[in-house]
Formats: sequence, C-alpha cells, structure tokens
Amino acid sequence: MKCNYCSQMTNRNLTLAEIFLPKKIVSEQLCSQCTQKFQLLKTKGTCQGCQRQTQNRYCSDCLKWQQLYPQYDFHHEALFSYNQAMQEWFEEYKFKGNYRLRYSFVSFLQAYFKQKRGFIVIPMPISKERLAVRGFNQVEGLLEAAEIDYQPYLVRFADGHSQVTKTRSERLQLVQPFELTKEGQKVVSNKSILLVDDIYTTGRTIFHGAQVILENHPAKLYTFSLAR
Repeated sequence: MKCNYCSQMTNRNLTLAEIFLPKKIVSEQLCSQCTQKFQLLKTKGTCQGCQRQTQNRYCSDCLKWQQLYPQYDFHHEALFSYNQAMQEWFEEYKFKGNYRLRYSFVSFLQAYFKQKRGFIVIPMPISKERLAVRGFNQVEGLLEAAEIDYQPYLVRFADGHSQVTKTRSERLQLVQPFELTKEGQKVVSNKSILLVDDIYTTGRTIFHGAQVILENHPAKLYTFSLAR
C-alpha cells in the first residue's frame, strides 16, 4: 500500500474486518514514519475547557469564554497538536486542495467517534464563496473519509475570509457568521450534539457555531477538532 501523505510504499497487516469486508479496506493511510510526525495531545495536565497544556483547571482563554458564555458547560476535545507537521499537512489538504489527504487520519477519527455514539455530528460550514474556490468543505471531507454520519444543520451566511492572515485580536472580534437551518432548529432541541471543526485556535469560530446551537436548547453540546 502507498502512504497517503509521502506516497512511499508501505506494508501493514490487514484487520479481520478488512479481510472479510474488502470494501472497508482503506488503501491510503499514513506510513509509520509520517504518523510519528504528528503529535497526539495529552489528556492529563490540560485545560478542562479546550485541552491546552496547563496546570490549572482552565486556561486564561477559557476563563474569558466562561465570562461570555456563563450558561455553557464548554468542553472541547482534539486529537493532535497543531505542530509544524500538522501545519504543513493542512497547507497541502486545505489550501492546496489535495483532497486525497482526507483519508490520512481515518483510523484516529473512527476510534474517537466510536466513543460518541448517540451524538448528532454537525460539521462547521464554510461560505459559498469559500466552497467555490476550494471545491470542498475540509471538515466534511474528513468525516466522509472516516464514514462518520453527519448533518449539515449549520450554515455560514457571511463570506468567510481565511483566518490564516488574521491576527489573534482580529479573530476574537469577528461577528456571528452562522445560523441553523430550519430543520436543524427543530432537531437539535434536547439532543446530544457534537460540533466538529478542523483546527481550534482562539476558539472564536467554534464558539460562534456553539452559540446558535445553544439558542435551540440541546441536551448536551460538545465540540471537537482534529488539531488544536
């Protein structure tokens, strides 16, 4: 098999599921060398709000978010650190449009979402303008590659300029760009919701998404990103 990222040939043992269900074989996974470049986040010694490394219960950012959203029991989880290797991977996938890379973290995503059965998964949307340029929603691509069911209940009505060029303060000052679809407004009430993004930086984007979902009174709302 060929590594999804570096394209080098690699060998691995097939699982029983792949042997008896050949359609489930994912031929494009990371080789061991590429996998080692990506740093899994620790679960101990981290902020209970956003998983940032800290010896305190909450980091300074999450203390500020608690002041803005006092009724929201915020809990965000991520799999990987947004280190240099992950930045380069996102450059290839998200900005250069290498859509094949959506398969890179399938096994990690499937293991995580297996623990979240019963949740309605809602991906963070991108604007129509951004979709026209990029050609795909990077979050939906990751979920589809990992065969994770999701519902596109959240839409972005404001043009989404890339946040890569924005400073931290500029990101925090962004106005609400999201809204729930009419179907979403009916469904999320009293349901367990998992809001999914690709990268967590300041938290501003995902809190905007969470805000419109909270207005429709879900039973539980957690958030998740591939990296932070």
